[in-house]
Amino acid sequence: MVVDDLLALPSSPLVIAEGSTLPAAAVDDRSRAVWLIPTPEFQRARLEERGLRRGAKELFLLLAGTIEREARDRGVPILLVDGARGVDATVAAVERRFEAALCEGPLAETGAERRALLREANEAVVAQVRGYYARPWADGDPDEVVRTFLCECGGTLCHASVDVRVEVAADAPVLATGHTPSQSARP
Repeated sequence: MVVDDLLALPSSPLVIAEGSTLPAAAVDDRSRAVWLIPTPEFQRARLEERGLRRGAKELFLLLAGTIEREARDRGVPILLVDGARGVDATVAAVERRFEAALCEGPLAETGAERRALLREANEAVVAQVRGYYARPWADGDPDEVVRTFLCECGGTLCHASVDVRVEVAADAPVLATGHTPSQSARP
Protein backbone atom coordinates (compact mmCIF):
# COMPACT_ATOMS: atom_id res chain seq x y z
CA MET A 1 0.00 0.00 0.00
CA VAL A 2 2.89 2.36 0.74
CA VAL A 3 4.33 1.86 -2.74
CA ASP A 4 0.88 2.41 -4.28
CA ASP A 5 0.52 5.65 -2.30
CA LEU A 6 3.93 6.84 -3.52
CA LEU A 7 3.17 5.98 -7.13
CA ALA A 8 -0.10 7.92 -6.89
CA LEU A 9 1.69 11.13 -5.89
CA PRO A 10 2.30 13.80 -8.53
CA SER A 11 5.87 14.29 -9.73
CA SER A 12 5.80 17.83 -8.41
CA PRO A 13 6.52 19.10 -5.77
CA LEU A 14 9.38 17.08 -4.36
CA VAL A 15 8.34 14.30 -1.99
CA ILE A 16 10.18 12.82 0.96
CA ALA A 17 9.06 9.32 1.86
CA GLU A 18 10.41 7.81 5.04
CA GLY A 19 9.75 4.87 7.24
CA SER A 20 10.60 1.23 7.71
CA THR A 21 7.65 0.18 5.56
CA LEU A 22 9.17 1.56 2.38
CA PRO A 23 10.95 -1.35 0.67
CA ALA A 24 14.24 -0.87 -1.17
CA ALA A 25 12.61 -2.62 -4.13
CA ALA A 26 10.44 0.48 -4.62
CA VAL A 27 13.44 2.59 -5.66
CA ASP A 28 13.92 3.21 -9.37
CA ASP A 29 16.22 6.23 -9.18
CA ARG A 30 19.01 5.55 -6.69
CA SER A 31 20.22 9.16 -6.95
CA ARG A 32 17.06 10.13 -5.08
CA ALA A 33 17.16 7.58 -2.29
CA VAL A 34 19.06 6.88 0.89
CA TRP A 35 18.47 4.41 3.68
CA LEU A 36 19.51 5.51 7.17
CA ILE A 37 20.70 2.29 8.77
CA PRO A 38 21.60 2.19 12.46
CA THR A 39 24.56 0.08 13.48
CA PRO A 40 23.42 -2.82 15.69
CA GLU A 41 25.29 -1.32 18.67
CA PHE A 42 23.64 2.08 18.20
CA GLN A 43 20.20 0.56 17.81
CA ARG A 44 20.62 -1.65 20.87
CA ALA A 45 21.60 1.40 22.92
CA ARG A 46 18.55 3.35 21.72
CA LEU A 47 16.25 0.40 22.43
CA GLU A 48 17.70 0.08 25.93
CA GLU A 49 16.98 3.77 26.53
CA ARG A 50 13.36 3.17 25.56
CA GLY A 51 13.03 0.45 28.19
CA LEU A 52 11.48 -2.07 25.82
CA ARG A 53 10.96 -5.70 26.79
CA ARG A 54 13.30 -8.32 25.40
CA GLY A 55 10.86 -9.58 22.73
CA ALA A 56 10.18 -6.09 21.42
CA LYS A 57 13.91 -5.31 21.25
CA GLU A 58 14.57 -8.56 19.38
CA LEU A 59 11.80 -7.73 16.91
CA PHE A 60 13.24 -4.26 16.23
CA LEU A 61 16.72 -5.73 15.72
CA LEU A 62 15.37 -8.41 13.39
CA LEU A 63 13.47 -5.80 11.39
CA ALA A 64 16.56 -3.57 11.18
CA GLY A 65 18.63 -6.49 9.92
CA THR A 66 16.02 -7.34 7.30
CA ILE A 67 15.83 -3.73 6.09
CA GLU A 68 19.63 -3.45 5.88
CA ARG A 69 19.95 -6.76 4.03
CA GLU A 70 17.30 -5.74 1.51
CA ALA A 71 18.90 -2.33 1.02
CA ARG A 72 22.33 -3.88 0.42
CA ASP A 73 20.89 -6.58 -1.87
CA ARG A 74 19.13 -3.91 -3.95
CA GLY A 75 22.16 -1.63 -4.01
CA VAL A 76 20.36 1.41 -2.64
CA PRO A 77 22.52 4.09 -0.99
CA ILE A 78 23.03 3.63 2.73
CA LEU A 79 24.06 6.14 5.38
CA LEU A 80 25.16 4.36 8.53
CA VAL A 81 23.98 5.95 11.76
CA ASP A 82 26.17 5.15 14.75
CA GLY A 83 25.58 8.14 17.01
CA ALA A 84 28.97 9.71 16.19
CA ARG A 85 27.26 12.56 14.36
CA GLY A 86 24.24 14.30 15.81
CA VAL A 87 20.86 14.87 14.21
CA ASP A 88 21.94 18.12 12.54
CA ALA A 89 25.01 16.46 10.98
CA THR A 90 22.88 13.55 9.78
CA VAL A 91 20.37 15.94 8.21
CA ALA A 92 23.25 17.81 6.56
CA ALA A 93 24.60 14.53 5.13
CA VAL A 94 21.19 13.70 3.68
CA GLU A 95 20.85 17.23 2.27
CA ARG A 96 24.27 16.88 0.60
CA ARG A 97 23.14 13.59 -0.91
CA PHE A 98 20.05 15.25 -2.40
CA GLU A 99 21.60 18.63 -3.19
CA ALA A 100 21.11 18.33 -6.96
CA ALA A 101 17.49 17.21 -6.63
CA LEU A 102 16.73 19.94 -4.10
CA CYS A 103 18.25 22.61 -6.36
CA GLU A 104 16.34 21.24 -9.36
CA GLY A 105 13.08 21.74 -7.54
CA PRO A 106 10.32 22.47 -8.04
CA LEU A 107 10.01 24.59 -4.94
CA ALA A 108 7.13 26.40 -3.31
CA GLU A 109 7.98 30.05 -3.82
CA THR A 110 5.11 31.88 -2.17
CA GLY A 111 3.50 31.66 1.24
CA ALA A 112 0.30 30.46 -0.41
CA GLU A 113 2.16 27.64 -2.18
CA ARG A 114 3.87 26.60 1.07
CA ARG A 115 0.57 26.70 2.97
CA ALA A 116 -1.08 24.55 0.29
CA LEU A 117 1.68 21.93 0.55
CA LEU A 118 1.55 21.91 4.33
CA ARG A 119 -2.22 21.55 4.22
CA GLU A 120 -1.91 18.64 1.81
CA ALA A 121 0.60 16.94 4.11
CA ASN A 122 -1.70 17.35 7.12
CA GLU A 123 -4.69 16.08 5.15
CA ALA A 124 -2.65 13.00 4.24
CA VAL A 125 -2.11 12.29 7.96
CA VAL A 126 -5.85 12.68 8.54
CA ALA A 127 -6.56 10.25 5.69
CA GLN A 128 -4.02 7.73 7.04
CA VAL A 129 -5.54 7.74 10.52
CA ARG A 130 -9.09 7.51 9.20
CA GLY A 131 -8.03 4.77 6.77
CA TYR A 132 -6.57 2.73 9.60
CA TYR A 133 -9.71 3.05 11.72
CA ALA A 134 -11.86 2.04 8.75
CA ARG A 135 -10.36 -1.45 8.96
CA PRO A 136 -12.57 -4.10 10.54
CA TRP A 137 -10.18 -4.83 13.41
CA ALA A 138 -9.56 -1.21 14.37
CA ASP A 139 -11.39 -0.01 17.43
CA GLY A 140 -11.96 3.63 18.31
CA ASP A 141 -12.93 6.97 16.87
CA PRO A 142 -10.31 8.25 14.40
CA ASP A 143 -11.37 11.85 14.93
CA GLU A 144 -10.46 11.63 18.62
CA VAL A 145 -6.91 10.44 17.91
CA VAL A 146 -4.22 13.03 18.68
CA ARG A 147 -1.43 13.27 16.12
CA THR A 148 1.39 15.67 15.39
CA PHE A 149 0.64 17.99 12.46
CA LEU A 150 2.77 20.62 10.73
CA CYS A 151 2.09 24.29 11.32
CA GLU A 152 0.44 25.64 8.18
CA CYS A 153 1.46 29.28 8.57
CA GLY A 154 3.68 29.00 5.50
CA GLY A 155 6.60 30.84 7.08
CA THR A 156 9.87 29.94 5.39
CA LEU A 157 11.57 29.48 8.76
CA CYS A 158 8.70 27.75 10.53
CA HIS A 159 9.38 24.17 11.61
CA ALA A 160 6.67 24.05 14.27
CA SER A 161 4.48 21.04 14.89
CA VAL A 162 1.20 20.93 16.75
CA ASP A 163 -0.41 18.00 18.56
CA VAL A 164 -4.17 18.09 17.93
CA ARG A 165 -7.08 15.74 17.40
CA VAL A 166 -7.55 14.45 13.84
CA GLU A 167 -10.97 16.10 13.68
CA VAL A 168 -9.43 19.52 14.36
CA ALA A 169 -6.78 19.07 11.67
CA ALA A 170 -9.40 17.86 9.19
CA ASP A 171 -11.65 20.88 9.68
CA ALA A 172 -9.24 23.81 9.52
CA PRO A 173 -5.61 24.76 8.95
CA VAL A 174 -3.34 23.81 11.84
CA LEU A 175 -1.39 26.74 13.27
CA ALA A 176 1.15 26.86 16.07
CA THR A 177 0.38 29.26 18.91
CA GLY A 178 0.94 32.83 17.74
CA HIS A 179 1.21 31.91 14.05
CA THR A 180 -1.15 33.23 11.38
CA PRO A 181 -1.71 32.10 7.80
CA SER A 182 -0.59 35.48 6.52
CA GLN A 183 2.99 34.83 7.60
CA SER A 184 5.15 34.29 4.54
CA ALA A 185 8.71 34.94 5.62
CA ARG A 186 8.60 34.91 9.41
CA PRO A 187 9.01 31.81 11.61
